Amino acid sequence: MTEPEGAVPSTCAHCGAALEPAWRFCEDCGRDRATPPAVDATLAFSAADPSLDLDRVAAITDRGRRRERNEDAVAIGVLGDVAAAVVCDGVASAPGSAAAALAASEAGLRELLAAVARGDEPTAATTAAATAAADAAAALGDPGDANPPCCTYVSALVTDDGVTVGWVGDSPAYWAGSTGTRRLTVDDSAAGRLFAEGVAVDDPRMAEPGAQALERWLGADAGPITPQVRRFSPTESGLVLLCSDGLSRYLDAGVVAPADHLGAPLAVARTLLGRALAAGGHDNVTVAAIAAVGGAPA
Repeated sequence: MTEPEGAVPSTCAHCGAALEPAWRFCEDCGRDRATPPAVDATLAFSAADPSLDLDRVAAITDRGRRRERNEDAVAIGVLGDVAAAVVCDGVASAPGSAAAALAASEAGLRELLAAVARGDEPTAATTAAATAAADAAAALGDPGDANPPCCTYVSALVTDDGVTVGWVGDSPAYWAGSTGTRRLTVDDSAAGRLFAEGVAVDDPRMAEPGAQALERWLGADAGPITPQVRRFSPTESGLVLLCSDGLSRYLDAGVVAPADHLGAPLAVARTLLGRALAAGGHDNVTVAAIAAVGGAPA
């Protein structure tokens, strides 16, 4: 017999355990009884294909014009109305960093959507995902190694009530809206902080020794990692963009045109890749784009 519409369910929708009327959380699995069970996630990884498309979220990665190999990695996924992406950039000076980027991107995305499925709020899910990614990258090296595999990390989680980005290193996130493309992240470097303060990319301080050096990364020698997290509710529809520095160098310098904020995610990702390659393609280029519907108060 089905329960009347609006009635409090007497069994947990997640695990099937019996519930008492006064219980908010299931005593067996711990989940909020008001939270509907999540549908299965759909995931896609660049290890299988350099061009990924799940409609609301898409991504593309390319070796670029000057690198011998691609050490970037990207993973995208959807879970019901939730869309997510992770971009990792292997540090070229550390051998094996392509593998670190792959492992971190896949582990980060899996945990990000798993955390959403178990009812974690977006900031907690973003933090858990970065921790999983850090563990995956660290497992490929040893803290005593002189130069273990390592990578940067950036994630985006788009839900019906907002956008949450988390990052470690210098792979950035942007919001593409009707007024242009603006940065959501601050690189973990002296140059990154200067840029966030409004210093031009051609300012001499940007070229000082150590200005571009990463202060945080994922890897066996990175130590404990807590991502920086930013959350906001867009007031208009647009795109969340994640990328590696093969694109961000040109975006930040104003060398490439802003993204079409109402374009299809895969088309936008391909266009931005083409612009980065036309601008010089100095590095591996990875772009992920997630459509976000605006209208919630900022």
